[in-house]
Amino acid sequence: FLDAYDAIRRDSYPDVVESLALAACSVPEPQLQKRLQELCAEVQRGSQPRVAELYAVRSLFSGSLLGLNKLRVPHVRALSQVLFLTPYLPAFVLRHRLRSHVLEIRHLDRALLRLGLAQLSEEELKAACYLRGLNSTHLGMAECRAWLEQWLGLSCKLQASEASLLANSMVLLSLNYVRAKE
Repeated sequence: FLDAYDAIRRDSYPDVVESLALAACSVPEPQLQKRLQELCAEVQRGSQPRVAELYAVRSLFSGSLLGLNKLRVPHVRALSQVLFLTPYLPAFVLRHRLRSHVLEIRHLDRALLRLGLAQLSEEELKAACYLRGLNSTHLGMAECRAWLEQWLGLSCKLQASEASLLANSMVLLSLNYVRAKE
């Protein structure tokens, strides 16, 4: 069932990346615009971005053009599907639910960092990855741990106002993860 649900979720991944690429065209600052466009192009070509690349564009996601309250409705709908939330609600409800879920994951990430990944069983490790957008059903413990360490490295540095970056990172860090390992 996890594979089937992940297939449904993954159907919205290209929409999220395309929405980000479209929004990048409207970024007024040339350097940040270029960074975001390169990041989207990299993901669309099948590469996985580094956390440092995502962190470098974080200012775009904290209330300006790419904050949760400013995202275009199709982008919010696609992100809702990534989190298994129904996308068929009014935009203000979608944004509220999306923010709530992403901030809950952020709180879980901080608790997980304090606990330490070594304390997790294989099942818990895989469930943690799956919750954050990575289909971990066919990955080993080492791969799950490596991905989750990368995720926590980003998540625990972000502020609540940067929830939009965290939601988009669920796609950006997961879409090509297995391909990057091959």
